[in-house]
Amino acid sequence: MKLLSKLLIGLGCSIFIFFVLKSYSENYSLFSVTDYQVTGQFGDYIGGVVGTLFALAGTFLIYMTFNEQLKENKRNAFEAIFFQMINLHKENVSELRIRVSENLTIENREVAEKFFFEFIECYRDIRNFTKNYELDNCIQSRYKEKLQNITSKINNEINLFDLIMIDVAYLIVFYGLKTDGISVIRKNFSKKYHSHFYNRVLFYIELKPDHNNKEYTYLWLKVRNMNTKVLQSIVEELYKKRKQNSNNILSPLANEFEKYLDYKKCYTGRQSYFGHYFRHLFQTFKFLNETIIDKNEKYKYGKMLRAQLSTFEQALLLINSLSSLGMKWEYDHENYESTKINPNLITEFQIIKNLPGEQMYGIKYKIFYPSVKFEATEF
Repeated sequence: MKLLSKLLIGLGCSIFIFFVLKSYSENYSLFSVTDYQVTGQFGDYIGGVVGTLFALAGTFLIYMTFNEQLKENKRNAFEAIFFQMINLHKENVSELRIRVSENLTIENREVAEKFFFEFIECYRDIRNFTKNYELDNCIQSRYKEKLQNITSKINNEINLFDLIMIDVAYLIVFYGLKTDGISVIRKNFSKKYHSHFYNRVLFYIELKPDHNNKEYTYLWLKVRNMNTKVLQSIVEELYKKRKQNSNNILSPLANEFEKYLDYKKCYTGRQSYFGHYFRHLFQTFKFLNETIIDKNEKYKYGKMLRAQLSTFEQALLLINSLSSLGMKWEYDHENYESTKINPNLITEFQIIKNLPGEQMYGIKYKIFYPSVKFEATEF
């Protein structure tokens, strides 16, 4: 529209100059006697044609000015909300606080680091316990089909068993192994996994004591480091004894475990700390994604928000996005299907690009997010 206005003004000026030059070529000069009949007709023509073109160009320019002002007002309103959301994120981080022991309390971003390493620890324990499990013995066919449909659109190299292990470990650490947490976990797992699989996994991980229990931790590590089949057989003995009221005589090592019936579980849950954290972070990026501004500008604002995330916060976001609780970040976004907005928030804003290397503790995140340009791969 700006170009059209310039064209109209240029056209009007050209017409005006043309007729001025034409009048001079017909022996009319500025110092000759004025013929009001001729000049009146000339003026009427200039006013009717050139004036109309100038008026139309002016109208367009006024509309453009109004439109730019409207955009500026919308930008100001967007920025006010967006920067307030960034401030709220900072407040959420500053309120993170966990009492690890009587003499130690960790705060702020250190809590995210602890949460991440709790997940890695749980993830490794579960991977070790399920080494010889077959995929179809773990996952229900309907959920398997859903995951296959999702991963086929992202990367065919994604291993579904890896996704399952991440989901199981994350939910255990997130909800914890207290009564309420176990109830939520079982309800979630029952819709996706076979009961024989998740009951054994949960029972196994419930045997793991709090790190402050030195005596039982030694016994746990002794069992954990055994051959997978031996480990599974001990867990099966204990499971049948405790859950199925079996009268079978326990093996010596399983019997030794039975002595520790009352102990503090290792995973107490992090939902109260990070439930609101992830909801707010997701809504902030979703708000940015849906706002009506240029795509490049969206990315610049996204970089501002990403700069607020530590490496461990980005690592936690990676794990959250691969679990069933956070797949809406990228993997599962049914609510976006009817819109033209790119729903892949992590890829769109490259939120986890600052993760170091190509993997973290065996989790090859490049496979899960092939379109993210990680810093380690940039040259």
